Amino acid sequence: MDDNDFLQSLAKGGIQVGELAKIYYPGGRDIETLDYDLSIEQTNEELAKENAVIYEAAIRYQNCFIRVDVLEKVGNRLNLIEVKSKSWSPDTEFFTKRNPTILSKWQKYLYDVAFQYWVMKKAFPEYRIEPYLMLIDKSQEATIDGLHQHFKVVDDHGRFKVKVKPGTTAGDLGEQILKPVHVAEEVLLILEGKGRDPQSELEAKGFDQWVDGLANHLQENKKYRVRVGEKCKNCEYRIDPKSLGHDEKSGFQECWSKAKQWKEKDFEKPHVFDIWNERSMQKKFLDKDVYHMEELIPGMLPANPNHLYTQTEWDNDERKTVQIMKQTGHHGEEEAVLAGLFHEMDQWKYPLHFIDFEAVLAAIPFHKGLKPYDFIPFQFSCHTMYEDGSVVHRADWIEETPGKLPSIPFIRKLKECLEGDEGTVFRYHNFENTVLNKMKELIQARQPDDEKGLIDFIDTLVKGGEREMVDQYEMIKKYYYSRIMGGSNSIKKVLPAMLTESPKLQEIYSQPYSGLYLKEKVFYKEDPETGLAISPYKLLNSVGYGIPDYEEGDKVIEQESISEGGSAMMAWSRLQFDDLDETARQAVLQSLYEYCELDTLAMVMIHQHWNYLKS
Repeated sequence: MDDNDFLQSLAKGGIQVGELAKIYYPGGRDIETLDYDLSIEQTNEELAKENAVIYEAAIRYQNCFIRVDVLEKVGNRLNLIEVKSKSWSPDTEFFTKRNPTILSKWQKYLYDVAFQYWVMKKAFPEYRIEPYLMLIDKSQEATIDGLHQHFKVVDDHGRFKVKVKPGTTAGDLGEQILKPVHVAEEVLLILEGKGRDPQSELEAKGFDQWVDGLANHLQENKKYRVRVGEKCKNCEYRIDPKSLGHDEKSGFQECWSKAKQWKEKDFEKPHVFDIWNERSMQKKFLDKDVYHMEELIPGMLPANPNHLYTQTEWDNDERKTVQIMKQTGHHGEEEAVLAGLFHEMDQWKYPLHFIDFEAVLAAIPFHKGLKPYDFIPFQFSCHTMYEDGSVVHRADWIEETPGKLPSIPFIRKLKECLEGDEGTVFRYHNFENTVLNKMKELIQARQPDDEKGLIDFIDTLVKGGEREMVDQYEMIKKYYYSRIMGGSNSIKKVLPAMLTESPKLQEIYSQPYSGLYLKEKVFYKEDPETGLAISPYKLLNSVGYGIPDYEEGDKVIEQESISEGGSAMMAWSRLQFDDLDETARQAVLQSLYEYCELDTLAMVMIHQHWNYLKS
């Protein structure tokens, strides 16, 4: 997923950032060929010069081969510059406070540079080599508008490339937002074997033997013996065996089969990795050879399994225990709901408003005065439910004009939508609260004529306000569980679970639904193989035009815990480039409207099911 071209180019600006780095090191030769020998030959031609700049420089030592993003030769000094779209600020630390070792979140970046440095040092012992990470400076505001327009992402026969605006120089780009950070100290620590606790016996032998050992395994096409553990929890190759097609394999299954002699049935049992919000699994479970939920004896359970369904609400440990007992069949299969939910519902004022935001966090800011990875909310949807149970899709707003900063118009439109009554407003998780607080800061900085009214409006909705938004995610966490949700409280998992559980939702949504943009859409459909409701998100049309489907886009973005609007973020980012024809632009907009409409309709469905349970 780290190498997903679309994610890097639009959500995180990866390949755009690579091109931006070249502008800051102008006049270089780009080694474009993928042929090993030819790329090395072209690189050496440049290194024969007194001074040179090389993009994608190719260097080989024995059977180790690297491509350096930017290699700057100044006499006898080689500056190795590895470009990343990772955010950084002048007060960023790479070391832990004790020992010191490399902070875990920086390890993959710094070990990458250390390996490149190692290869270069072996290949060119006569040179002085200085290693750098080139990172996005999140403390630096963009000083020009339309910075991103200098780096257009284009689809070149299925591969995304960046087309730099002809004649662009560093002087055209304002203050530099991409900064080289010298990392010689960190690299030296890694090469000495002190960067982290070794993660394999081979790594423990020292950097030289580690690289040699891995290179030998690669040459012999032999897999190194895997040490399974808590690190496997988020393995991207962990795939449900039932979803594997003919001749398809799961990397997770392959590793665990060898390490633990597991058979196919072992992978079908609920794993301790799937316990919601569980941490420190290595010490709690894995070191005791406990891998499945069914193996948890009473003393290992997070909470007492008795009386879980008679209390007012669950704390986190009780909620974990509910999941374990339900998924292992020790408690009944029926969904669980606590009376505390109904007490909360009695406090809510009609009409009820269900809102969802979409926002982009761009590495290269779209607008002057914004910093890298600042929130830009570009869309919201609102469904409203009245006391008689009727539902109206009240609003679905997007800033459609490319190049226009949507942040303040977004708040004005939201205010217009919600200010007509005192009804309770619902969000799903913390995202909307975070965005509103960020917009308050932006409004205070930009001081529009209606500053006071907008800030007063925001203050009513955020935490502590008199109309503080109710978080449906928190309601689910404290009061509701269905075993179909597994260990997830994501709306993408909760919604199909409730559709499967609820006769009321099945009755309503087996009939066609129409809102502002979704028309005549049947959202209750049963999977004939599993008997479970198909996720309504899978029933949406594909975006097209190079944008990944919602499930794929959200899966990638979830790795960064940004939001569940991964594909929406990518789609709107794509609209900011002026090379889309009108047909494509309208199709992408329609898809964005439909997706956000479903997000708030999903919240309505959750409430409708709770109303059914309460009645």
